[in-house]
Amino acid sequence: MTVLNVCLMTGAEIFANMHLQRYASNKVLRNLVLGILGYMGVLFFLIRSFGHGNMLWVTTMWEGMIIIFGASFAYFYLGERFSHPIQYIGIFLGLAAMCCVQYGEYVTGLKMP
Repeated sequence: MTVLNVCLMTGAEIFANMHLQRYASNKVLRNLVLGILGYMGVLFFLIRSFGHGNMLWVTTMWEGMIIIFGASFAYFYLGERFSHPIQYIGIFLGLAAMCCVQYGEYVTGLKMP
């Protein structure tokens, strides 16, 4: 359940960021409203995530998913690119961190409540 909430929170943040970026460039009020509603969704799913998992796990997985999915969305959908190749290594390290945090639960035998 926690992973689903973190995924939904990540999707809401990507949605909000996209609309707020559009608002910054074209000043269409609809984009501002949708961006704010997206961040309301982020808060909703963040609270639900904390109900099922601890803060350390939730925030680490959330940041990792934002790095992976946010960068993928910006790259493939928005056509954005980094200015230096080493920045792509940062995305890989974010994925590695996310895997380590998730794998740690299985190594210790502890499960999320």
